[in-house]
Amino acid sequence: MRLIALWALTSLALLHLPPAQAGSATAGSILSKQAAIAIATSSMPAGNSVTGSRCTTMVRALSARYSCTVWWSPAPLSGDG
Repeated sequence: MRLIALWALTSLALLHLPPAQAGSATAGSILSKQAAIAIATSSMPAGNSVTGSRCTTMVRALSARYSCTVWWSPAPLSGDG
């Protein structure tokens, strides 16, 4: 009986899973933040749209390196309607 109850609760939990999370990519560049963002964005699947980005700048020995993460949302599903 407990096994059936556990199965039922598990089944209900699976029905209420949150939607898939957006994708992301991180890239670095020694040129600029824009270059790091462009490199990270190049990993984004076609049709998706950027939803946000965050960059950090690291300076060592008077030389800067930029690391940027870009997030994107999945492309909307297309259908015949």
